[in-house]
Amino acid sequence: MNIIKQIQDVALFRGVSAANLQLLASRATYKKFKPGELIIGEADPIRAFYVIISGRLKLSKSSSEGREQTLSLLGPGDPFGLCTAFATDSFPASAMALEEGEIMIIPGEFMETIARKEPELLLNIIQILSQRLKESMSLIESLALKEIPGRLASFLLHALSSDAKEKNNKLELTISQRELAKMLGATPEALSRSLRKMVNEGIIAVDGRMINILNRKAIEELAEGE
Repeated sequence: MNIIKQIQDVALFRGVSAANLQLLASRATYKKFKPGELIIGEADPIRAFYVIISGRLKLSKSSSEGREQTLSLLGPGDPFGLCTAFATDSFPASAMALEEGEIMIIPGEFMETIARKEPELLLNIIQILSQRLKESMSLIESLALKEIPGRLASFLLHALSSDAKEKNNKLELTISQRELAKMLGATPEALSRSLRKMVNEGIIAVDGRMINILNRKAIEELAEGE
């Protein structure tokens, strides 16, 4: 596996010199994971930086009653653990595999050493953290202020805007409806009812994991809480 070729176009490493990319790759360890495998648990003592090479993960938090809230979904090229690499020694969420894949693990202290020599790397980290903060604020707003149909509509619009391959109103879910329910802070039954209602009203069409937006204006109005 040519790891340099795989990571050189990752947003995190964009602009980083070939020499420092080689150093990062040589000091990193690599771990394969299987679906359902817990990669990091909440409050695990960690001092490392993670980058997904292949596969998909979810970051989530669990309440004392066992209720799980999915915070974000991550795929190839996405980093996580930024806070443990630079600030804290414990991970604030759980990272669990949704499908088979592999991660790159870079020691936190070594990442700091390279970052001090590579301003582009620091800028990339700031941009990623800023985007994550924006997404977290949107999630909090959605959970606190919107009903389930509004949360679903916001998710669909965000997913469409994030999918560079799709320039139309079709979206293929990369997760199950049960996982989507966790992300929206809903029960699977409540999500199913919302989907069925939107289908009956002619707003969307659903075929397995493929969702076709038939009435984008209605979706936008739901997302806005109208």
